[in-house]
Amino acid sequence: MFDIVDGFGGGSNQWLNIFLLIFAVLRVYLEIIKFDFTALPLTKGLFRGDREQAIKFHKNGLYLSLGYIVFSAPFTLFA
Repeated sequence: MFDIVDGFGGGSNQWLNIFLLIFAVLRVYLEIIKFDFTALPLTKGLFRGDREQAIKFHKNGLYLSLGYIVFSAPFTLFA
């Protein structure tokens, strides 16, 4: 029987889910304490002074982290 959660035929790796969930929570925490992501050397190198584009890029990362927390935390915590 096909299950959408296990659609690729392999089992889920709970340690990987926990690892990614910790990084997503850390990302949200850094946003809460107003960490300046545009001051990072990698961000400066990628966007070369285009601060608006860097802010949009990191805002999308925040949305992805929040989505990962909302959609994976219940399954990981109750497994």
